[in-house]
Amino acid sequence: MFGVNIYRVSGVSMQPRIPAGSFVLCMGALRTKLIPGAIYLFEHPRFGQLIKTLSNIDNAGNLWFKGENGNSMSTQEMGAIRQKRVIGKVTWVISA
Repeated sequence: MFGVNIYRVSGVSMQPRIPAGSFVLCMGALRTKLIPGAIYLFEHPRFGQLIKTLSNIDNAGNLWFKGENGNSMSTQEMGAIRQKRVIGKVTWVISA
């Protein structure tokens, strides 16, 4: 993905930071530095496209994400994500 794209968020895993039904603007991954605490859109091999907060980058370069809501799947359930799966960084949230 290049440039900026708009996505609609479904589900409550990122509430209260991103309410369900909100829109997010995502800047293409090639133009962003990965920063723990920032929110990213990525392609999960099992769950499809997800929007989560980057919690850690391990020594092997694997990315570990978390949801903001207690109902979100756990970091361990999601597993490590390779950087090439990151679609973009969420730069703006338009709340529902």
